[in-house]
Amino acid sequence: MTTDSDQKNTPPGKHGPGLIAIAFVSLVVSLLTATAVVAVYDQRYAQKVVTMDLKGYIRNQRDKAMNNEVGDDDLRRNIDAMEAALLAEPVNHTVLLKDVVLRNGREIKP
Repeated sequence: MTTDSDQKNTPPGKHGPGLIAIAFVSLVVSLLTATAVVAVYDQRYAQKVVTMDLKGYIRNQRDKAMNNEVGDDDLRRNIDAMEAALLAEPVNHTVLLKDVVLRNGREIKP
């Protein structure tokens, strides 16, 4: 028969996860959280530079109008399409002329 004193002298069993398991779970949660925060920041808040070849677009439209390839209504629609493409850019995108940007800028094409 066991007494209460025998039960108190036995070492306690392992209760719950160990220190390494807790550290590993904390590391994984921290990495996932940091990755999500950086991805959201990059998509919504970080400034991006995009370019538009405004001179080339206007020159192209002028040449088409001079060659009677496009009528007045089509010319107006094309200019409206260019304006719509500019207005469709998100707030965190800065639009610069293609002449100013040397390289690595995404180009808007209406």
